[in-house]
Formats: sequence, C-alpha cells, structure tokens
Amino acid sequence: MAVALLALVTAGRWILARQVPADIPAPQSLQVGAGAATPALSVAEWLAGHSQDWRIARLRENAAVLVIEFPTLAEQGAALNRAAALLEKAGAPRDRVLTDVELAALISRVGDNAQTFYQGHDYEGQGLSRFFALAKAQGLQLNAQEERLRRALLEFGVLLKTADGQKAQGAQALISFTAIQADDPATPMDEMVDERRRESVLRHEISHGRFHTRPAYRAHCERFWRQSLDDAQRELMRRYLSNLGYDRSDEQLMLNETQALMIHTADTRAFSADAAGLTTAELEDLRASFWRSLPAEAADAASQQPTSR
Repeated sequence: MAVALLALVTAGRWILARQVPADIPAPQSLQVGAGAATPALSVAEWLAGHSQDWRIARLRENAAVLVIEFPTLAEQGAALNRAAALLEKAGAPRDRVLTDVELAALISRVGDNAQTFYQGHDYEGQGLSRFFALAKAQGLQLNAQEERLRRALLEFGVLLKTADGQKAQGAQALISFTAIQADDPATPMDEMVDERRRESVLRHEISHGRFHTRPAYRAHCERFWRQSLDDAQRELMRRYLSNLGYDRSDEQLMLNETQALMIHTADTRAFSADAAGLTTAELEDLRASFWRSLPAEAADAASQQPTSR
C-alpha cells in the first residue's frame, strides 16, 4: 500500500507513515532498539504527511529518536502532559506523578489549558520509564492515551519489558508534534497550529532528540551555554524559561531548552530576541557562534540553520 504501514494492537490501531504522498519514498527499515525492523521518515516526509491518528516512526536522520505526530494538541496532552509535569515543570514534584486534579491545577496556574501546556514534547527513555514506574508504584491508573503511549514505547523498542515493568533501552529519545488544527475561539489560549508553527515545533523537538542521543551535540550545547553566553544572558534565559513554567533549578534542562529555542525555533511567535530580553544583534551573534563552532560529529542530516519568520 502506498499510504500506510499498519501494526495492530489490542487497544487500537498504530498508524505508521500514514497518508504520506505517493511521490515520497516509503519509510526505510532500520535495526534499532531490540533489533526489530522499524519504519523511518525523514524531516521532509514528516512535514509532508498528516494523519487522523497517531503517526509513529523513527527519524530517518537520527534513528535513536522515535517520533509521534498526534492528530491534535488535546490528544498529545492527554498522552504526555503528566510526564512533562514530572520531568520538567516547576511547582510539580519530582518523586511522584500528579493526579488529574493536580495536573489541571498546575496547568491553570501557568495560564494554559491541556492543549497549550506544550506544543511538542521530548524525553529520554529513562525519564519515561521512571514516569511509568512511579505511576505504578502509586497505584495511579494511566489514562487511555498514556497506556497507549507505554505500549508504543515497548513496541518500538524505546523501553524494554521487565518482570516488574519496563526499563529504558539504550540512549534513545521520544519527541512529538501535532497535525495542523484551528484555534478554539471559546478560550483565551492559542490552540492554533498552522504549517509554520508545526514545522518550527518539529525542528525544535528534533534538536532535543539530538541533544538526548548524540553526546557530541550535547557537549557542544554545554560549551555554548557556558562559554558563548555570558552570565547576564544565561540569567535572561533562566528567567524566560522560568516564566514558561520550566524548572530553573535544573541546569541541564535550562541549557537544553536554550539551544532548542535560541538556535532551532524559527517561529518568532514562539521565541524572539525581544521576548527573551536580548537584542537582535545579540541573538544573531549567538546563533552565528553556535553554528560556526558546531563540530561535524555533532551534526546530522536534519541540522540546518532556520530562517526566522
């Protein structure tokens, strides 16, 4: 079939590379994780295709990254917002998973709703394994999307089933983005995802996937944070990220989000020099420094200098 590869599980239909136009090559098979053949899509293929369900495949340019395109922000949020709170958000505990009521309160406090809490997600396998282990230890029932996510991570080899649950398998990462959707005029939040925002979110999350899985890239980002940014610029970024609800006490999170926003986020509605308290010249100089000093072994075929728009 030209439009899809299908893998069925008891709780629903996993849709791999669904609705990719016929003139785009079919996903190649890669040996990843436990050794199962896994479909892969390039950045161009991800951006060309859309699905009415979860679209799941490896990133062709970096096979250690599993990508999920969700059909809506709401579906994405149901699957990943509680994991986000555990792993990244200020005001949320690091030793337990929030209940639905607690999560709703946290989202409300930062001025979001369940859709706008995150435009995209990125997590290492180890963090996701901890999320599921803590939920089980608490006796906290996963919702349908979280359970489907857990099965997908096992199915695609990011997590490995164990006698008492699951564990991370190697240095792998999950990233997610969504299909295009309209804004909800009944809310003050902006739920709209257009082509520009969708591509920007995907490329932003790909840089996180590279950070999680490529030690040379992670080391470059750490040098950039400590050597290219001065004390004042680092504090501006900590303050900016803190205002977005990120845990500023997590230095690795701060530098990871800084590289993704500052270097790889082309949509100026999501990040701009003014919003961060930088001058345009400062931001341009920092971006030039990042690309100029990027070692060849830290890059991949998905690396590119985005054009702000």
